[in-house]
Amino acid sequence: MLILLLVVLIAGLAGFGYWAYSQGYLKGILNFGSDNTTTTSTGTQKDTVPPTISGIEVTSKAIKEVAVFWKTDKPSSSQVEWGPKGSFGNLTTIQDDPASGTSIGVTDHGVIVKGLTANTEYQYRVMSHTDGSADAVSSTNYVTTPSE
Repeated sequence: MLILLLVVLIAGLAGFGYWAYSQGYLKGILNFGSDNTTTTSTGTQKDTVPPTISGIEVTSKAIKEVAVFWKTDKPSSSQVEWGPKGSFGNLTTIQDDPASGTSIGVTDHGVIVKGLTANTEYQYRVMSHTDGSADAVSSTNYVTTPSE
């Protein structure tokens, strides 16, 4: 019975290890290398290719805020640039930033844009980056807040 439990435990750990490596979580630790990486002075590798952004949508609108959601093909940061139609100039706080060293990033992004005015058309674009890439920036999208 003990041998069976050990076999199951080892198989489970191997499966988890494969998943973690395939998601990129272990590449810097195991140093297998990959394309599109650079090595920093501390020896860690950074992905230099910006993520691909897809599936942008606003799923909830309130009078003074909207929630913007999107996906990326690799773990990356979340930020929205926005402003009244015709101009940008406002940025949400960056979230899940892999460059900060406190997060590995996310692939499903959600940011709430606050401080809007009722019954106003706004433009926005989403931005994401990995720990070593430039920002990937979406095309401009538009949303109108509901009236009070």
